[in-house]
Amino acid sequence: MPSRRLVLAGLASLPFAPLAGAFPERPLRLIVPFAPGGSTDVAARLLAEALGPLVGQAVIVENRAGANGAVASEVVIRSEPDGHVLLVASASTHGVNPAVARRLGFDAVADFAPVTMIGTTPLVLVTAPGFGATRLEELIARLRREPGKHSYASAGAGSITHLAGELFKLKADLADVVHVPYRGGGPAMQAVLTGEVAFTIESLASAASLIEGKRVVALAIGSPTRQAVLPDVPTFAEAGLPGVELATWNMLLAPRATPPERIAQIGQAARQALATEALRTRLAAAGTTAIADASAEQTGRYLAAQIESFRAVVKAARIELAD
Repeated sequence: MPSRRLVLAGLASLPFAPLAGAFPERPLRLIVPFAPGGSTDVAARLLAEALGPLVGQAVIVENRAGANGAVASEVVIRSEPDGHVLLVASASTHGVNPAVARRLGFDAVADFAPVTMIGTTPLVLVTAPGFGATRLEELIARLRREPGKHSYASAGAGSITHLAGELFKLKADLADVVHVPYRGGGPAMQAVLTGEVAFTIESLASAASLIEGKRVVALAIGSPTRQAVLPDVPTFAEAGLPGVELATWNMLLAPRATPPERIAQIGQAARQALATEALRTRLAAAGTTAIADASAEQTGRYLAAQIESFRAVVKAARIELAD
């Protein structure tokens, strides 16, 4: 993880210095590989709003869902590598997918140039009030008492929520719980609400409003410590299941051939935006912790390390996807 101890002082006051040629010369496009409403989409829209005034152009968010991130990635890879089109990558598209998919359609590392991190969002395990579990140990006990009868929902095969569910099963010794992939976090959460599945593990940004509205019950959160937005929800370790830390993340990526000076300029502007109290507060309210100190080099190292970390979980859980 890029160190948050790096000096942030002065970042917010740094001017955004235009390059020769008046870059950017037209609106920037942030390509989101998911449908509207999820944590990646929320982070992208909040960043776009703050980034626009700093770059002197509109920043437009485009949702291009499909094929485990391949649709959005293709849009970016095939775009002119001039810094005007960026991908808002996630742990699912560029962390888990390279670790689990045999044929992805894009190379998560070789096809892109890292720009900067945006933030991290812990995952939270939720169930429906009618399932009868108010603590994680109660959920685990029922799943063990009724082997083969229950399933969990994910946002899709190869998603971070799929990996999270399999890690939870592994740590809780719940091999008989069946994985049911849905087309996004919204449908997966709906499956919990209607009782189609026993639980899902979704991003805090996506689940917070349902938890606050008491439509679902949060049993454990995947962060190392409790979150201010859900102070009563224990971590997995506090709930009796140590070794389970689950989070998703977002970063900006550009086409590989994008000029380094433009990568640096956009990265500087994004970090400047992410260092402001206004954007950090808005992201925090949505369950995301902003990262304002990640250089392009740090972002690239973090991506490579995350892929290797996910590969270890994939191997331990014996996750396989069809070609």
